[in-house]
Amino acid sequence: MIYYKIKIKKLYENEMIAPSANGKNVPNNEVYFNKMRKGEIIKDTPVFDYFHLESYDLEQYWEWNLFDACDGIGDYPGNSNWYISNRFKLLFESFKIAPKFHFYETRLLYNGEKLKYWIFQFLAPYRKLNKMEHINFSKSNFSLNKKKYTFSSYSDWSDINEGIYDEYKTDLKLVKVSLMDFFDFIPLNPISSDIICSEKLRRAIEENRITGFEFSELDYEVEVENR
Repeated sequence: MIYYKIKIKKLYENEMIAPSANGKNVPNNEVYFNKMRKGEIIKDTPVFDYFHLESYDLEQYWEWNLFDACDGIGDYPGNSNWYISNRFKLLFESFKIAPKFHFYETRLLYNGEKLKYWIFQFLAPYRKLNKMEHINFSKSNFSLNKKKYTFSSYSDWSDINEGIYDEYKTDLKLVKVSLMDFFDFIPLNPISSDIICSEKLRRAIEENRITGFEFSELDYEVEVENR
């Protein structure tokens, strides 16, 4: 099974910085965003109206381009949650996304026009919303200093990895991850910082000219038990 690392592209030609979404103009944003940062999925929220684009570049370049996917900045519910266009959401929903996740409807003010965009919530700090229940640890492999490791469970990996980090100041390196079921999209945090996607999803993103992403090959094996 072929997978790729997928991430938000941050730098473009001529060193142009990708703009990010800021929700400082969303009413009561801290009430909602704080809960989302903690990994809480909130149902029946209002439309978050409105976000604007911003970056660490000069303000005159904040709206230099509009992409289908970007990060958040400033008042935003965690940078691990993507900000995506409506056209990408419609495409993305046709693929198998590892649970749990949620989409929040927003409005993005861009060049004086309000557009429909979405917060895609799929991760949170402190290992919240992680997808480790979909990993078969007994069939996954890790290594450090040429020594191989296999674990019986996520908690087993966590205990050993914490001890290794305390001693070596590095995490175990992922060699092979075994997914119990097939997903087109699954973040591997905390066993890896990678978010991986299927070849089919990558191809759909490219063929539909969805912008804002970049892909790279993996340096570990991905095995899927039930395709």
